[in-house]
Amino acid sequence: MGFSKQLTYDGKLKLAPTFIAGGKEIVFAVHDTPSEVCLKKLNLSDASQERLYPSLVAHHMDASFSSDGRYQCFVKSANNPQMVLTIKDTTEEKEWEFRPQGARSTARSPTITPDHRRVIFALSTGGGRQIASVNVQGQDLKHLTESASMNCWPAVSPDGKRVAFSSSREGSFDIFTMSADGTDVRRLTNSPVRDMRPAWSPDGQRIAFASARDGNLEIYVMYADGSGQKRTTEHPERDDFPTWHPNGRQLLTASERQGKFDLYLIDVPD
Repeated sequence: MGFSKQLTYDGKLKLAPTFIAGGKEIVFAVHDTPSEVCLKKLNLSDASQERLYPSLVAHHMDASFSSDGRYQCFVKSANNPQMVLTIKDTTEEKEWEFRPQGARSTARSPTITPDHRRVIFALSTGGGRQIASVNVQGQDLKHLTESASMNCWPAVSPDGKRVAFSSSREGSFDIFTMSADGTDVRRLTNSPVRDMRPAWSPDGQRIAFASARDGNLEIYVMYADGSGQKRTTEHPERDDFPTWHPNGRQLLTASERQGKFDLYLIDVPD
């Protein structure tokens, strides 16, 4: 396995990290206290951390940012267990919300499309969890999947043409891709246990994902057509939430070591 560099040392449970500022900063969700989940920003130059939204008291997580930095989105708690989608326009200083219909409906794992026009996310409904999208004003809801299953963790390719996601439609969770309009669904993995949280490489040629196929969650990388699947981590504890560094040669992970959870940067094999 490749070189690994530890980036945080507090041991708190961390979720869904993402790079911003050209790879100079990382935003991630953290259980800052056992009863509070918030978004923090890590500056890699000096390892300093700060809350991204210090005035927000609700649980908030699953951050995504447009490539030009104008739009930010995340989910925050409303009525338990509901999570609502929040979208911010930092240029015009505007904010919108998409509130799922139904007391138990919830939004998770949003991602802003490369053209900055829409947000794709997982939406819990009475018929399972589907991949859906709204515009950056939180309007014009469209469903991209309609299968009677769990469809989760959408990730949009760098060219905006395809969406990778994890689905239980064939039994266990596997990685699929589809066109941005929900057509042309292709299955990429076929594992007896869960494959989840796909992430596109910056050049769109590869997809990283977390898999429990070897007994515990490890990080794998494959080509965008599902071929060449390679394991990139090997540890008895959990490696999860793979995110590509903008250089395309490293992956950021939220990993467990000796019962503590921190962010690590690992090399990706050729």
